[in-house]
Amino acid sequence: MAGTFAGKVMAEGQVASSKGTLYTVPASTTAYVRSASFHNTNAATQTLIVYAKPGSTSRVIGYFTLAQYETAYLVTGADAIVLETGDLIEAVTTTGSAVDYVITGLEET
Repeated sequence: MAGTFAGKVMAEGQVASSKGTLYTVPASTTAYVRSASFHNTNAATQTLIVYAKPGSTSRVIGYFTLAQYETAYLVTGADAIVLETGDLIEAVTTTGSAVDYVITGLEET
């Protein structure tokens, strides 16, 4: 039997200059990340590293060099990153508060 699906903005904010959590899958939930965008608002070029952490080990899923006002898309179109309860999306960038992010998708409960 299929669960209940809710489309939503899963997380939004600014990436820190030390690796931090952007999104944690809630209890009893499967998350389908359908879009993850990152935008450099700073005059300086930013290096952005994005990780998925299914379980205890973080794995790089995106590495970007963003010029001023450049946007990177980690997931687009019909693609999705599927995460289970407690899994994380993490990121780090060169300058804290320089890269804005928005993560959208579906949560199935």
